[in-house]
Amino acid sequence: MKLTIRERLCYGCGDLGSQFAYNLVTTYLMIFFTDILGLSSVAAGTIFLIATAFDAINDPLMGSIADHTKTKHGSYRPYMMAAAIPYGIFLALCFVAPEWSYSGKLAWAYVMYLLYVIFSTMFQMPYGSLSNVMTDDLKERTMLGAFRDWGANLAGFLLNMFAVTIITHFSASDQNMDKRGYLALGIIVAVCCVLFTSVAALGTKERIRPPKNTAKLTESLKSIGQNKPALCILFMVFFINSFVAFRSTFTTYYALYYLGDENMIPMILTTMYTLPLLGLLFVPKLIEMMGNKRMFIISGLCAILSGGLSLLAGTNTTLVVLSAIFGGLTLSGVFANIWGCMPNVADYGEWKTGIRAPGLIYGLATFAIKLAVALSTYLVGWLLDWGGYVGSLEVQADHTVQFIYMANGVLPILFGIIGIVMILPYNLTQEKMVKIKTELANMRKGREK
Repeated sequence: MKLTIRERLCYGCGDLGSQFAYNLVTTYLMIFFTDILGLSSVAAGTIFLIATAFDAINDPLMGSIADHTKTKHGSYRPYMMAAAIPYGIFLALCFVAPEWSYSGKLAWAYVMYLLYVIFSTMFQMPYGSLSNVMTDDLKERTMLGAFRDWGANLAGFLLNMFAVTIITHFSASDQNMDKRGYLALGIIVAVCCVLFTSVAALGTKERIRPPKNTAKLTESLKSIGQNKPALCILFMVFFINSFVAFRSTFTTYYALYYLGDENMIPMILTTMYTLPLLGLLFVPKLIEMMGNKRMFIISGLCAILSGGLSLLAGTNTTLVVLSAIFGGLTLSGVFANIWGCMPNVADYGEWKTGIRAPGLIYGLATFAIKLAVALSTYLVGWLLDWGGYVGSLEVQADHTVQFIYMANGVLPILFGIIGIVMILPYNLTQEKMVKIKTELANMRKGREK
């Protein structure tokens, strides 16, 4: 079932909007909490960790609810429509710094971030499952994954290109990065988030009406345990996104305190998000030629090379940028591949267990992404505290600076190695999927009789 370019673009706008929010949070919210709101690095990291513990229930539950919903607008789009506006509002409020006591500021950060997480989940869970009911064509699903990832990386490119400029422009001194500048950036990104997520909700269509899902949540969760390809994807998502989240959050500290140049923040992160904008033009064809598994392994190797080059670079700008390029190649090959695989592992699960749960699978994948962000951010806070980082100091101690340099290289290497190990058991080939789809169609016909 072929889709129009317009609908592919509308679908890609969903990640364009949500990844504006995601990149803003992963790159700037931690340093906003520590350097602007005045929270300790451990307290700030704990906020992300607790929100993710909440998501352990929230994400799979939202995915399962969407799977069981039937309306004239479909199962997934109604939730996307309802979530878009509050999603943006609470994103902007995360970057408000009230003049309260430390406890009051901490409570504000917790409440605003948790509300942001709730509406983020309300959009992202149904959005992730939407491609499963837009088309059953394997190549179209891969193409939707590429459009989605192109939107995500365009958001990362634009945000990291202009974020520092926007913050400094709206800051009181027009040079330092203060609370006025961060709030201005938060509002601008929130507007983009609302606009593009609404386009995705309104510009797509649910064509496939899957059989009614009568399985209980516990039964659906049990079926995931029997779905080896889904488990491989979930673990790969976690470790590669740990690489992305760590780099996004830690680059700010690395550029400011090790490289000593705030302008290196957009240079590094924009480079990382520029490569996928070009690379994704070729990813669907590369996946078709090499298969999903080999593409995942290559992405993991690029993460390892990115970390290794960072260790070799020191303050050499050329090697720092080359490290960022391999980080971008990691993004190019992995996320379009993951989103293209999601409908396939859902079909495999239904074929193997008789239980259809695309929303739940996507919910678990998104939870893995958020868990990676939270644990990576908590890890950043813990590492900074362990390394002696003090947010109120403009110049950090020498041992802290060296610690930041080492962590920026070693952690990406570890994430890349573990990500490769996790994907090795994945065994869904194109040929196997054709066989599964044929048998699954016959199974569905049998259930309808």
